[in-house]
Amino acid sequence: MHFTFDDGYSAFVAWLKTLLPIVALGLLSTIFLFSGKVDVTQSLPYAERNIAEIIREQRITQPYFTGIASNGTEIALSAAYASPQVENAHILEITDLSVVLRSTSDRMVQVTAGRGALDSARQTAQISTDVHIAALPDFWVTTEALDMNFNQGFISATGGFQGVTALGAITAGEMHLQMTADDQQIVFLNDVRLVYSPKLVD
Repeated sequence: MHFTFDDGYSAFVAWLKTLLPIVALGLLSTIFLFSGKVDVTQSLPYAERNIAEIIREQRITQPYFTGIASNGTEIALSAAYASPQVENAHILEITDLSVVLRSTSDRMVQVTAGRGALDSARQTAQISTDVHIAALPDFWVTTEALDMNFNQGFISATGGFQGVTALGAITAGEMHLQMTADDQQIVFLNDVRLVYSPKLVD
């Protein structure tokens, strides 16, 4: 390569324009040649974590669901947290929940519990842990497990329970509560025992 210039300064500038890019390329080459190997797994914060654990940590804070049963019963469900199951995304694990069922005549049943599993595909729920049922103003029940069908406005306790009615304290092996178009029907089955308390009756 040969250049011809009229003065020394112009020649110096021309050589700099040629040499500087070459020097820059050389420096870049040494960076890649002498740099250590990069472990990509170290740059990923979840590379060593179980994927199922990450999915379980995904949750909704204070979810609220509403719907109407086939007989017109209004249903509202709220909870502290809800998270999808790893095995079945249609099922939500819910914590500290409250379910309110209200008939068209404004008769209300409220269910509270510590835990539950809501199946959005089947419109059902299995509720457990310190379950309380209140059909105001004269019916209270406590039990450990409860099944609910939101499409039919139906509640079933098959593991035994203790309750208070307008007639007195009651225990039984099963209880079925069906919301109707304008009220609710409660049926007791299997070893039903009622301790009559006249003071509770108007």
